[in-house]
Amino acid sequence: MVGTTLSQELKNYIQSMHDQGVLDHHFDHVKALQNEENPQFVMEVISMFCQDAEIGIAEITRFLNAPVVDFAKVINLVHQLKGSSSSIGGQRMALACRELRQASENRDKERCLEIFERMKQEYNTLRGCLNAISQMERTILENETRRRNP
Repeated sequence: MVGTTLSQELKNYIQSMHDQGVLDHHFDHVKALQNEENPQFVMEVISMFCQDAEIGIAEITRFLNAPVVDFAKVINLVHQLKGSSSSIGGQRMALACRELRQASENRDKERCLEIFERMKQEYNTLRGCLNAISQMERTILENETRRRNP
């Protein structure tokens, strides 16, 4: 009973994140890949995304704070972040990455710094959303395991 309620809560939360534009249909595709043979798939994808994003953001920070910005490296890192955020369904983060890439291609450091701050805010929002989803997924899995093995 609790598992069903929590499953509905998870479904409602994901819909709320869709409604706010934080997530898009790509997240639904990731979720659809999870099955009984790989019940931790969503949690693993979320974990990998967050680890990679943290590294990418740290690298972009380093390049944008340099006296002379290596825009080619920034563009490459932003492209990777955009791809991974799009793949996991992070719609607003992917949009911010797209804008950061354009500012980088224009070699506009001030605009890059401005958009990068917004991109980091979008990442923090997305990370919070994904962590909440991961926690609910973990609890559902633990409840199912307890139910099967009393």
